[in-house]
Amino acid sequence: MKYSSIASFFILIIIAFLACETKPQKNTEAAEVVIPKAEPVIMVYGSENCDHCIAFRKSVDALDVKYTFKDVEASETYYNELVQKIQEAEYKGYVSFPVVEIDGKIYVKPELDEFMKIISQ
Repeated sequence: MKYSSIASFFILIIIAFLACETKPQKNTEAAEVVIPKAEPVIMVYGSENCDHCIAFRKSVDALDVKYTFKDVEASETYYNELVQKIQEAEYKGYVSFPVVEIDGKIYVKPELDEFMKIISQ
């Protein structure tokens, strides 16, 4: 009887350990990862004296869009940079201001709604 009590005790201990054992649970749900959209790199080429440039910049500023303005009349470097970009883009039309570069793509005198559509993609 003594051995059966000891055996019963050990069996109960083993059962208790097995009951308490926790197995790692697999996460079957897909984790949601939010990747922030990078802001486009925007360059606006034009002139401080150009009415179209002034109006375009004023509208873009009101929308709180970040861009860099490069005055091609005040800087020969900016002028040469713009000429090179126009040639690389193989633009064949008449160039008028503002010329906008968005992530490396050139847009000549874009309308504000076209500009907003492009940067929101």
